[in-house]
Amino acid sequence: MRQHHTAYTVAAMLTVALTITGCTRTDDHAPTSRATTTTQAPAAELADAANRLKNETFAMTMTVKLDDTDAELNGDMDPAHERGALTATTTVDGRRSVQEWRMIGNTVYLKSNTPTLPGTTSKPWRRIAPTGPDANLTDGLDGAKIADPLRQATAVHRTSTGHYTGTLQIAALTGFLDSPTSTSGPSGQPPQSLTFTAETDTQNRLTHYHLDVPRSRGGTYPIDITYSGFGVPVKVQAPPAEQVAD
Repeated sequence: MRQHHTAYTVAAMLTVALTITGCTRTDDHAPTSRATTTTQAPAAELADAANRLKNETFAMTMTVKLDDTDAELNGDMDPAHERGALTATTTVDGRRSVQEWRMIGNTVYLKSNTPTLPGTTSKPWRRIAPTGPDANLTDGLDGAKIADPLRQATAVHRTSTGHYTGTLQIAALTGFLDSPTSTSGPSGQPPQSLTFTAETDTQNRLTHYHLDVPRSRGGTYPIDITYSGFGVPVKVQAPPAEQVAD
């Protein structure tokens, strides 16, 4: 079923953030009140918050619940230096799948307990390389790029300080969702947009956003993404060579 595949793709992006080797993270202490009153339009302010993730280190958690599927992605990212480590946990009908991902440049290392994915006791990690000159497998795992659609948000309203609502075009989510245009509304036509809410902290850094994703049989399912731990060094190393199979 297509919707389950979509949820699993998002979940794989979501849980990749918990297993950074040798990285201990504690959240920095943000001011308790905003130093200045913003004069930016809400859309510009939110776009700036999303854009800042490209030059920040951060921890990320993403959760998805769709019928009998529960998925969570946790980990740490350093987009500027193309480093990240994430753990994706997906539970479907009581069956639990755990995937560990490490990203260094455009090379992805994967270890999974899923029987259909390759791996051995002596070589539990697989190195996954791009298949084309422009391919970059880390795009779907990069927490900063996951926030990119907010830079194109429309009808953005600041409901209170640090809280926003607005609309995202489905086309902007391609690559984040597995196949957004495969879903359809009551009319049978693919939906063109979806609603979101977002939050920023006292330093205008994106801390949370929520999507209500349209479903093929009507209604929506939720995706929640949380950012924290800004500025803490992220240390990621490739697995030992003797444990890696191509």
